[in-house]
Amino acid sequence: MTQRFEGRVLLTTGGGSGLAAAVARRYSQEGGRVAVLDIDAGRAEAVAGQLPGSIGLACDVASEEGVRDAVARVLREFGRIDAAFNAAGHADFGPIEEWTLERWNRMLGVHLGGTFLVCKNVLPIMRAQGGGSIVNTASIAAITAQPFNAPYGAAKSAIAGFTRQLALEAAPLVRVNVVAPGRIRTGMTEPLWKMRGGGDIDKGQSQAANLNMLKRVGEADDIAGPVCFLLSNDAGFMTGATVVPDGGETLI
Repeated sequence: MTQRFEGRVLLTTGGGSGLAAAVARRYSQEGGRVAVLDIDAGRAEAVAGQLPGSIGLACDVASEEGVRDAVARVLREFGRIDAAFNAAGHADFGPIEEWTLERWNRMLGVHLGGTFLVCKNVLPIMRAQGGGSIVNTASIAAITAQPFNAPYGAAKSAIAGFTRQLALEAAPLVRVNVVAPGRIRTGMTEPLWKMRGGGDIDKGQSQAANLNMLKRVGEADDIAGPVCFLLSNDAGFMTGATVVPDGGETLI
């Protein structure tokens, strides 16, 4: 595998599992070091422990102080931050009339607020270094309507819009792009598929797979490739872009 990230450092949130863990592994395989941030310190350390020269840290992305301190520690440990992948989030669905304002604010605070706080804190570091790349995580829920998914879709749509605006503000030194995954098998989605399959996860997964052209659900590694492309110099002329690895679902 090419060593596109030799000498570079990635900070990723939600890195203890799912998409961010897959991105962390891919980034490390290509020569980089990774700061794995997760609300669960044990999971962050477990992923980082498999990656040479990497560290795992506990971080609640909805906490301004927590994000500030975590970014500062990463900078102390590594002396630089070249890339950031914002993937921390949670799944929460249901009819809008059942949502409380507190539940709504948590959805926006974790997804959108966490993305904002990380970008706010890493951007000055990247500018001082002369460059960097940020990738945020939206969803096809930011593009198409889905049943009982309004708060999640609102948060992801806001992340996509925020990314476009920040790309202009961060240019020309720092590139900012967003990935909008389709239906990907992770610890967050499997319980949902089990519920929709009436307790049968394979049935629920099959239903999800039939919504796209490729007739399968994606794996976390299907997202790690596009994200690492956006983080690398191979995407050096891309900023403000939305990349949609969804098996073609949003085109149907």
